[in-house]
Amino acid sequence: MNIDRKIFRGAAGCLVVVLILAAGSCSGRRKAAQRGGTLIVGEINDYESLNPMQTTDAHARDVYDLLFLSLLYENEDFLTFKPRLAKSWEFSPDRKRLTFHLRRDVVWSDGQKCTAYDVQATFRAQTDPELVWSGRHLKQHVDSVEVIDDWTVVYHFSHIYPYQLMDVNDGPILPKHFLESREPAQIKMAAIEEIPVNGPFRIEEWVKGQSLTLVPNRYYYEPGKPYLDKVIFKIIPDQTTLITQLRSGEIDCMESIPPREIENLSRNNPELKIFDFPTRAYIYLAWNSLNPLFAEPRVRRALTMGIDRKLIIDNLYYGFAEECTSPFVPLLWAYNPNIQAIPYDPEGARKILAEEGFADADGDGFLERGGRKLEFDLLTNQGNQIRNDIQVMVTAQLEKIGVKVNPVVMEWTVMLERYKTSQYDAVINAWRIGTKADLAPIWGCEARREGGYNRVNYCNQVVDSLNALACQMLDFDEARPLFHRIQEIIYQDQPYTFLYVPHALFALDNRFQGARPDPISMYHNLYEWWVAKSDAGGE
Repeated sequence: MNIDRKIFRGAAGCLVVVLILAAGSCSGRRKAAQRGGTLIVGEINDYESLNPMQTTDAHARDVYDLLFLSLLYENEDFLTFKPRLAKSWEFSPDRKRLTFHLRRDVVWSDGQKCTAYDVQATFRAQTDPELVWSGRHLKQHVDSVEVIDDWTVVYHFSHIYPYQLMDVNDGPILPKHFLESREPAQIKMAAIEEIPVNGPFRIEEWVKGQSLTLVPNRYYYEPGKPYLDKVIFKIIPDQTTLITQLRSGEIDCMESIPPREIENLSRNNPELKIFDFPTRAYIYLAWNSLNPLFAEPRVRRALTMGIDRKLIIDNLYYGFAEECTSPFVPLLWAYNPNIQAIPYDPEGARKILAEEGFADADGDGFLERGGRKLEFDLLTNQGNQIRNDIQVMVTAQLEKIGVKVNPVVMEWTVMLERYKTSQYDAVINAWRIGTKADLAPIWGCEARREGGYNRVNYCNQVVDSLNALACQMLDFDEARPLFHRIQEIIYQDQPYTFLYVPHALFALDNRFQGARPDPISMYHNLYEWWVAKSDAGGE
């Protein structure tokens, strides 16, 4: 087995190594890309929505980024960009005006030209208070968007700050004629099939709970791409079944490979490439602070002390994860590497809970306070075996300190809706965090409102004020200590039990070429993937 190491410099300036494990030799002349073939991707969950104005699902974003163009491509350093819908851009000398010059050959899938007026209409929709787009906070420092001509658009800022370009670029551009023909509620609830697209793919068919089929958008501006005739995302809500179908060739591609399967796949399946690279994700156990049981930071800290995170990592991740101690991940420049993990300490946890008024008054082995047992439902989604295993381990570990946990497994979209509307006690989930160093979207007090990501209802005014100050600093060296302090405060408050940062483990059949998965997205260059004609059913 050959190991190809891809090395790039991450946002923090450190070298990041990407291991690509593949059987067979990588030597020899590189083949030219060919057209044709079907890629079948195995997915454990369906998508709640693919409408960019509605969904908050990171997996959904991977797909709608293939359907719609943003102004720019974000590079893997998380700080620089290259052209996409915009062919060039420049700031004014005072950095309060940002001008984009658009491509003139981009067409919506209904045949209408994509122009600067679409960019302006998208901004208006993104900032419409009636639409409540989840990323509207990213546009708060943009005063207006001005159309100069069909191919030139100017963003006017209220003040300058480090992430002006990143904030403007967040969110794909949508068609003006779609946005202005509907009321805000209709825009947000529109099915993806109703929205004209301008990216490399369009949706051929979406059978909810079964499959999503993408085909090339014939209006896409790059001739000859995508190379593949069809991409099918096959929904199989069980990791064991997914692995079986990967081995048998019923699916060609799978992300989030269970770590326990890596050695076996690498040894026994020479037809597969296994990609192991850094991720922007972390896994956590969220405590809903609206539940009186979890309102006090000391209680949440005690619960964390009762959970053996290292045992979970060792037993379930086989070296493909690191313990998480921060709401940032190590790939980001603002990450604080010096936070000491809260120790696993069952006796210390019992002591804190006793000091907080919990006692086993009836002798049943579980603690009570004020006549209420320290008992809660712990949710996670079905089909994800690792999360189900975490549920089992956490249930057993917390029982040892007198806490009764009721594990509840739910279908993904049902669980997500419960989580988004705070109708839960505790939940095991994951974030794939943004590439911008800004903690307000998940941890800010304002983010508790509808459409925000603060689903544990955490609010700390010191965190808010320090984060606002750090986000305005143009010098990252000056901002870094503030971000470090914010991470320490959040970790001490334990609104989550931060579990671990997993590696991204991704398998692809060797027949498919051109894949360049990275921490931005597994599928960001899917339009460049191809399969040789002999493998695609051609001559």
